[in-house]
Amino acid sequence: MPIPSFDQFGLLPDGVHSCTLEEVEAVLAWSNKRRRLTHQLRDFISAELSPTFLPLPPLVLGGSYVTAADNPADINLVLELQHLSDQEKMQGLVLCQRVPAIFRRYRIEMTPALQRSSNDMVTYYQHLNPRKAFAMNLFHGHKKGLLRIH
Repeated sequence: MPIPSFDQFGLLPDGVHSCTLEEVEAVLAWSNKRRRLTHQLRDFISAELSPTFLPLPPLVLGGSYVTAADNPADINLVLELQHLSDQEKMQGLVLCQRVPAIFRRYRIEMTPALQRSSNDMVTYYQHLNPRKAFAMNLFHGHKKGLLRIH
């Protein structure tokens, strides 16, 4: 299923929408800044994830990168580890110890997800920041869409 269109607020519709990296690139890389971030996302997957995980775990993208914002500062990424083997979960957690270096190199703010609950990071990233919601005349707790790369 293709990535849905942004709504009148520049947000994806509520939900976690499955897509491929190629679809992300086709839909979200419309400016120089976005092309650079998308290239860094590809580099991150190639250099950091592909050597460790086969197949790759699902990656959930959030933050301003998955909105209509022209100049997102970075990419919020949830590394979904909950369905992996214990050894792969450990490898994911070892990778997460390098979060500051990964952010500096790839502009990716990475967070692991080890279990599904009402307090998981995917749910957290779906909620619009209260200040942004207020500025858009949306209610506190407004939910936005995210992208899950498989």
